[in-house]
Amino acid sequence: MKKILFSALMACFALTASAQISEGAPSAKKYTTGNRPTKGTFGLYVGAETDLFQDKLGTVDGPNIQILPIVNLKYMATDNFELRVGMRFWKQRESLSGTIEADEDAGLVKETISNKWVTSDNQIRPGFAYHFTKSNLLDVYAGLEGMIGWRRNNIDLNSAEVDGVKGYTNVRSRNIQFGANAFIGLQAFIARLPLALGLEYGVGTTWDGALKNRTSTKDGDNDAVVTYTVDNTKFDHANITSSQGVAAWDGLKARKGQWGSQIRVTLSYYFNR
Repeated sequence: MKKILFSALMACFALTASAQISEGAPSAKKYTTGNRPTKGTFGLYVGAETDLFQDKLGTVDGPNIQILPIVNLKYMATDNFELRVGMRFWKQRESLSGTIEADEDAGLVKETISNKWVTSDNQIRPGFAYHFTKSNLLDVYAGLEGMIGWRRNNIDLNSAEVDGVKGYTNVRSRNIQFGANAFIGLQAFIARLPLALGLEYGVGTTWDGALKNRTSTKDGDNDAVVTYTVDNTKFDHANITSSQGVAAWDGLKARKGQWGSQIRVTLSYYFNR
């Protein structure tokens, strides 16, 4: 009897253990991955790059370190095709004016001056990229980017009126830029945040035109005299002097082209409308 009872208890224990194993839930851990953007997603990105499309370090005016355009916008037209545009608009204006009243006893005549400095630097960079992978953790892509830019450095010096006689000296530099860049990139999506940290490598070319200063001088009723000199802040060589010993030319063309590579580190934030 005891043997029969013991056998029955062992059978019940075996059935209970089997039921517990078959009904148990998996205990594997779940790991949080990234948050890949899809069709219709916008993105803002910022970053720093090497000197392609930028002024080199150590110009005549001193070190000049610039970063990517201020506003950078991405748009995912499809899950794999991205449109992008970068923009930078910067302007600085300074002015100075003064007056000397006439005093015949002191040998002074009435004189007024008005000086003005205006500097601006603008760029627009449209482009596109194709994303090859569909992973929500790592993303590999390649694309093309164009660039058009214009700069202004306008100096109105010694605009003056001395005892009723007016005169001025105006120095103006207006430069234009064109360029194109092919790039490949890799970005990693950070956890489930709408953030991505990326690295891009590009090879491209730029063309700078109108690298010259235009100086216009007028004194009283005389006709204005217009001459041109090399803009040494944009042109890498010393000012050119003619065989007649003058550096101011009646006509002048100064331009340069360059190509090279760049590395860009980006941080992107993605959002939907």
